[in-house]
Amino acid sequence: MVSEILGHTSIATTKHVCGRLLVADKRATAEAMSGALSGA
Repeated sequence: MVSEILGHTSIATTKHVCGRLLVADKRATAEAMSGALSGA
């Protein structure tokens, strides 16, 4: 689902891109995605 929203052709692309984020950035990214997906 997230891969589709981000326009990635595969989950591997999403994993590669997201896996490179710093640990501190992962939480901020998850919160931003949650807000964006919930329309907040």
